[in-house]
Amino acid sequence: MADTLLYQVHIENKGWSAWVQEGRIAGTVGQGLRIEAIRIQGVKRYRVHVENIGWMDWVQEDEIAGTVGRGLRIEAIEIECKNLNYQVHVQNVGWLDFARNGETAGTTGGGLRIEAIRLLKSDEPISVDDHRSTFTIAPAPIPVPTPEPVPTQPAQGRKLGKVYLAVGHGTQSNGVWDSGCVDGNYTEAGLMLAIGKAAAARLRALGFTVLTDADTDNDKNIAACVAQANSWGADVYVSLHCDYNKAPSGTLPIVYLGSAAGVRLANCLLASAKVRLGLGTRGILQRDDWEVADTEAVACIFETGGIRPDIGLLTNASVFGDVVAQGIYDWF
Repeated sequence: MADTLLYQVHIENKGWSAWVQEGRIAGTVGQGLRIEAIRIQGVKRYRVHVENIGWMDWVQEDEIAGTVGRGLRIEAIEIECKNLNYQVHVQNVGWLDFARNGETAGTTGGGLRIEAIRLLKSDEPISVDDHRSTFTIAPAPIPVPTPEPVPTQPAQGRKLGKVYLAVGHGTQSNGVWDSGCVDGNYTEAGLMLAIGKAAAARLRALGFTVLTDADTDNDKNIAACVAQANSWGADVYVSLHCDYNKAPSGTLPIVYLGSAAGVRLANCLLASAKVRLGLGTRGILQRDDWEVADTEAVACIFETGGIRPDIGLLTNASVFGDVVAQGIYDWF
């Protein structure tokens, strides 16, 4: 079974869509077009209920479920995969609640087409009123003018601003250490602490005032970081993280729903990572995660890459610190 969750659908009058990653919408909303077939990678097996046919046989990952060229709508779907949630957009109804681990998503007997679908993994079930489900994908990253590298002694114009830099995971509210994701000898908390220290030093050299739990070796949980940033009056809040070992390569910033300033901050960070490291991106998520929802500053959770596929870059703390610092510099 493939490590990465990918899926594509065959759409009425359009044909096969591009492959999309976890959390993204495959299909259309508001165009009245049926999904006729689907392919999924990274799951055990799946089957669909098709107009005039009923339930079709189970297929394995990457195989076609449904029909192509017959003009028949998919009305329901069942997917077997541990910890997988899936949600469908149904004709005349809209988005249904999430189904999970083999449950039926959609309708049977009502003659209603599925028009779109999205898949999302989580340890616990989620529902439509759960904050983990209320996210959309931001527009494609906007090109940012190529910045000059950050020198040790800054030749760039100095800028003023208050930057709160949070290091992912670390000491939690109950005093227990949380390493974040782990791969071999590498931990998310350890990697982000080193990058955070380097980024804070570069930002201060560029004229910014920086408050960060990297200075105290990651001794604060995110609730304490957000409260401190709000009390201090930070202009920008950036929280550093990396993704688990089965995640694909690439950055994945998360900003609050509808925050144009947050999207611009994410794009500056993405551009900096591309220029300095050649590191691609998996896009920008707009989602009401607590860290960006409760922060009064312009905020971004910066998933710097996958702990396994990008480890060669994540261990270069000095250069990655430049990436973070220059992205923030370009935003101001």
